[in-house]
Amino acid sequence: MADNCKKIRGVCGMCPDKCDIIATVENGRLTKVEADPDSPRGRVCPRGALSPQIVHSDRRILHPLIRDGEKGSGQFRQATWEEALDYVGERLRAVIDQYGPDAVASYFGGSAREDCNMRCLSFTKQLGSVSGFSCSSTCNFSSNVLTPLSTMGVRTKDLLHDVDHCDIVFVWGKNPETDSGPLVYDRAIRRAKQRGAKLIVIDPRGEVYADLADQWVPILPGSDGALIMAMLKIIVEEDRYDHPFVEMFTRGFEELREYLATLTLEQCSAWCGVPVSDIRALTDLFCSTEKIALVSYTGLEYQCSGVQNNRAMQTLWAITGKLDVEGGMRFVGDHFPTVPLGPKDPGRKPAGYDRYPLFSRILGQGQFAEFPKAVLEGDPYPIRALILCACSPAVTYPNQNMWHEVYRKLDCLVVLERFMTEDAKYADVIFPATTLFENQSVIAIPGGKKMRNRIVEPQGEAKCDVFIFQGIAQRLGIGDCFPKNDQELELWMVDGNQAYLDALKASPYGIVQQPCLDLRKYETGQLRADGAPGFPTPSGKFEISSVYLEECGYTGYPQYRDVREVPGMDGAPGEYPFLLTTAARNRFRFSSFGANLPEIAKVYPTPTLDISPEDAERLGIREGDMVTVETRFGKKSYPARLCPMKSGAVHVPYGGGSSYMPPAWRDGNINDICSFDFRDPLSGFLLFKSLPCKVYPSK
Repeated sequence: MADNCKKIRGVCGMCPDKCDIIATVENGRLTKVEADPDSPRGRVCPRGALSPQIVHSDRRILHPLIRDGEKGSGQFRQATWEEALDYVGERLRAVIDQYGPDAVASYFGGSAREDCNMRCLSFTKQLGSVSGFSCSSTCNFSSNVLTPLSTMGVRTKDLLHDVDHCDIVFVWGKNPETDSGPLVYDRAIRRAKQRGAKLIVIDPRGEVYADLADQWVPILPGSDGALIMAMLKIIVEEDRYDHPFVEMFTRGFEELREYLATLTLEQCSAWCGVPVSDIRALTDLFCSTEKIALVSYTGLEYQCSGVQNNRAMQTLWAITGKLDVEGGMRFVGDHFPTVPLGPKDPGRKPAGYDRYPLFSRILGQGQFAEFPKAVLEGDPYPIRALILCACSPAVTYPNQNMWHEVYRKLDCLVVLERFMTEDAKYADVIFPATTLFENQSVIAIPGGKKMRNRIVEPQGEAKCDVFIFQGIAQRLGIGDCFPKNDQELELWMVDGNQAYLDALKASPYGIVQQPCLDLRKYETGQLRADGAPGFPTPSGKFEISSVYLEECGYTGYPQYRDVREVPGMDGAPGEYPFLLTTAARNRFRFSSFGANLPEIAKVYPTPTLDISPEDAERLGIREGDMVTVETRFGKKSYPARLCPMKSGAVHVPYGGGSSYMPPAWRDGNINDICSFDFRDPLSGFLLFKSLPCKVYPSK
């Protein structure tokens, strides 16, 4: 190998999943990314393979920029770091002096989910502001924290879905070939199939494991909770549940039983589009063994009953004996503390605290969906400045025009970015941020930590987001709260433990604690910090009816609400006969990140409307025809793609809406016809996966 060509062991930087890679660097440029063959986490998906084009894109922002025109014009002038930081410091200080510290907000996106970046959420707290927000307001937190914490007292990271030892895998609300991260569960599922396990896929889209699934259960978008309720009804009323577990370790079973008695299988079937006979057959299969692994993600949280859908699903596993058993839903670790709710009245409340108390009292943040109201109406208090880190609310949330209005009204908008996003066009200052391939830090991995080694030097004048926050903080008198260089950053990430840091640097794949994987730990007192049998919940039980939900004023037990019965979402009977689902990921990019690459434009040149051949024939639609999808909130046109879909359902991919994208993606942001106002009442999550719509050939 030539002296100017190096192979560097590192971690991929294209999404939050931290796959181990071998990077080829030639003359200081990243030229190739491959899976690390020696690591169990060694894998590279198509978007990871395109990393060099992201790092060295000629569209990268490489210098600080100060606005030199009207907001939204995209006109900027290059500035020095000192000038740009001084300018931001002055603007933020002016906002604080006039409106108070709560008027300064920050928002961190999914692409910022590097551990060191997320620690910068403390920036607003150090200022004395309650207005620190993150993408937990719109992704993952509902299913990964709110649900398991309010039901079992743990987080999803504390659960192992034991695909390696199961008899059956249920893939429900996730595509393991593309989601979180690509290939993680996919490999395990394929191994399970090779040893004879069955694979059941419950999804409106039939392309999820079309070549691998033993059974596809086509379901209408947003109706997963109805199918779960039907299965629970059969199990409870036919006495097929685990009596000892229910009697000794659950809270709220009788309330659930009474609620299920108000439902009929026929009504649940009408909601979810699965025939009663198929529901019964699926339930029979589900009750045939304890060893059923659930592979799920965020698919059930963007619905009217998002949190309760997921709580019902975990209840389904628990009362049928599939909790903490080999091949089922297992706990990783032991002696978990019971997490208390935040105070009902903390004094100064962040935006969204009163409307979404469960979300805010568990996360300790406001709900960002309420942020625009704070800017435009001063409700519940005025917000006049915003720092955006690795995110683009203007395209990831509905109503782009509203976001433009919000940005125009702000006294100061600061954007830390790599590319000129729609939000960046409205910024007062843009700071050039490094990609994760240019950072040196410490990251969390399942069960431990490891080093993220720098693969290439920062491009241009780009800096790690942490150092940008430190520069801003320094000008506001809180600079000592953040590290100034790599050495300080590494120590910051291990809370000053130099010996541990040295050990990490000597361990190429990190330091991982072996978790306790004993079975049925709730029986032996291994789940709770006090050593008593039960669960680390306020009641000490598996909370079918949640103490947290009740304290926050919600019904404690799972209930289902159908989107077609929500006033304002649907029109006259039959006016919107289809259900639209969006936001399914693809292999080639993470959200909109990477959508500006010519290589991706070639393989994914246009968003499409996915529709079943049966529905297409009935509507006179052929492959490639331009088709309009219309909701109560707008309409868009896309070329039709005929593919396996549940009849009555259509799908359009997300991630469009930015001017740097190819025209079809630029003009095809499906979020434009989603609603900003209709949300899950527990989490505040928007209903991206369940919108009543009509579909017809475009004129």
